[in-house]
Amino acid sequence: MGSPDAAVGEVPAEPSAPAEPSAGDRVRLPVQLSRLPADRLAKVHQALLELQEAGLSEVPDLSSLSKVVKKKAGGSNAQLPEEDFTSSYMAMTLWSWTPKRWFDNISDTSGKAAGGASEDAGNGAEDAVPVLDEGKLQASFDKRITQFERWNDQKREQRRFSEVVDVDKFREWFEQMKKNDAELRSFLTMDTSVKQAGDGCSVLFDKLPSAGGPKVLPKVKVGGSTSSGAPMDGPTKANPMPSVVSINLGAESCAAAKTIWQRYLSEHQLDASARPKDGQFYGCSNTLFASSTTGRYIPRSILASYDSATMDALGEAGLFNPATILTGNKPGPSHQSGESDGAFMDEIMDCVRRQLEEADYVEGFMFLHNAAEDACTNGVTSSLLQKLCVEYGKKSKFTFTGMADQGGDASQHAMSGLMMSTLSEYSDLTTFYDRSSLKKVAASKVNGLGISSPDDLTLNGLLARLLSGVTGPMRFGKAMNCNQGFRAASILTLQTNLCCYPRIKYLVPSIGGLVAKGMEDFAVGKANQEVGADACGHALKRGLLCGINPSEGKIIAYSMMCRGVELGSAISKVADLKTDRNYQFVDWSPTGFSIFCYKDPKVTAPEVAVLENTCAVKQLLSTVFNSLAENGVPDEESGRISEVTEDMAALCKDYEEVAAETCDGEDDYEGEEEEY
Repeated sequence: MGSPDAAVGEVPAEPSAPAEPSAGDRVRLPVQLSRLPADRLAKVHQALLELQEAGLSEVPDLSSLSKVVKKKAGGSNAQLPEEDFTSSYMAMTLWSWTPKRWFDNISDTSGKAAGGASEDAGNGAEDAVPVLDEGKLQASFDKRITQFERWNDQKREQRRFSEVVDVDKFREWFEQMKKNDAELRSFLTMDTSVKQAGDGCSVLFDKLPSAGGPKVLPKVKVGGSTSSGAPMDGPTKANPMPSVVSINLGAESCAAAKTIWQRYLSEHQLDASARPKDGQFYGCSNTLFASSTTGRYIPRSILASYDSATMDALGEAGLFNPATILTGNKPGPSHQSGESDGAFMDEIMDCVRRQLEEADYVEGFMFLHNAAEDACTNGVTSSLLQKLCVEYGKKSKFTFTGMADQGGDASQHAMSGLMMSTLSEYSDLTTFYDRSSLKKVAASKVNGLGISSPDDLTLNGLLARLLSGVTGPMRFGKAMNCNQGFRAASILTLQTNLCCYPRIKYLVPSIGGLVAKGMEDFAVGKANQEVGADACGHALKRGLLCGINPSEGKIIAYSMMCRGVELGSAISKVADLKTDRNYQFVDWSPTGFSIFCYKDPKVTAPEVAVLENTCAVKQLLSTVFNSLAENGVPDEESGRISEVTEDMAALCKDYEEVAAETCDGEDDYEGEEEEY
């Protein structure tokens, strides 16, 4: 009991009998232990008992024992139990701390922030950062450079240039490592004079290169496509593209759906049963298809109509999910009767909810309907758009609306007028087409099919080509190589590019790349011109699928989707259009173009689809407005006629104001204020 070490190391023998010790036999604590507080003395006692249970009777040298324990622990704090981690950040940066600093911060009760330097940081040998001999390091580096230069001289003499070492890259790497070492040392020593970027994260991760000018997204590989934007063969399980739900309303649109989806199947290399021909889905499946457990790809489509014969034919085709083919009982011939068909509407909405539940993320809905077909179906369409806006207001509503021919029946234009009021309020983008324009394109021998009397199947094929072109960048391109960087193609992208004002959202479509039978060898173009350039030119100036004259109105914006076309060819045709005096742009949007080009190895001929936002749409709106004013609507709809005509007149006025020239930006606005 004489020396302190011996006193601490001795383990008292267990008493043989619980006899009461006399006053002379009582054990007195050593002076060193008697000075300890009661709680620490209890810990010492507990430690002695554990040593006794381990079979250790004495500890001759505590300093030697301490060295052995430290050596066994590795001098590291990696043995710190997980429950002692104060945060995930503490666990992540465990390697950059020494045991002394950790325990100093854990036991500190002064209220300092965790991670601060301890009072005696750096005083202990175990807390010191290894000293870097920069002179020795530089000498070693120069020696290595000399060896590399000798090696390169030998390889050049042997003309084995592929084995030459890039000395400049090695120098650059060495300088970067020196910077990283300095930053890491300042981080380990808690040097507050050195400011770190992200708490030393730049040591671990490379920073993105900064560039001047406008911010451009870097070119990255997107799942399912190569860095050039071309689709990759094979399934894409980590699919970044959102889904689109296709909704076909009316007998004509549902009949066209079969042709449209058959084209989708062929483009994605699927057989008639919607299974991959080569065992893998070609392109992006998530956009328009849902995969079943049996390996079949099911269209994300809803088909609803009052025509039972058309719907039975779709069911027999075996292409669509039977639960998405909906047939209603027509309640009446008027627009109002379709709006009040609650049972049919509930059935459609239940199908919409199931489609959204089956998809990871639905970006929007794509409608296909003919506003000049049936007033009752128009009422169902109006009611559905209203309900979707209420329940799914943030999801885009993109409609492809069939209109009556410009010189057609006035009653059909009046029927479309009630639908126009709903589209103006509840749709985000609306594309017009008519059957007469489809027939003209089919009959044309230049950018057409050369069929003088096309049937409905041929016209549906042209409509399928338009929808295929619009959705192609979403299904194949993923990331479009535009003029600056890469941009993901989606419905929201089209909406952003084309819709300048919420009410100015009516589009005119056109297609290019059609070749009539027997006209393959008669295409005239410039020498060494890429074949896709001619398709772009026809899509911009021909191939209109809506019966208006675009030269009578100023152009607001264009979106051109090119499949199998070089970007340079598309840009050159855009430049030609801008220099054509027959086409004028609004002065507040002189550029007005978004171009999506992507390569598809499976395509043998270029395909181009164009959506144009132009003030010439006023021609169609004026025709509908005049038909409403002259012919009116059925008696049960007469209560809405004044509201609809007023809305149509205001819409025509909006297009006039958009097309009006502005001299100095705000001059016209200031003049209006003075008049009021």
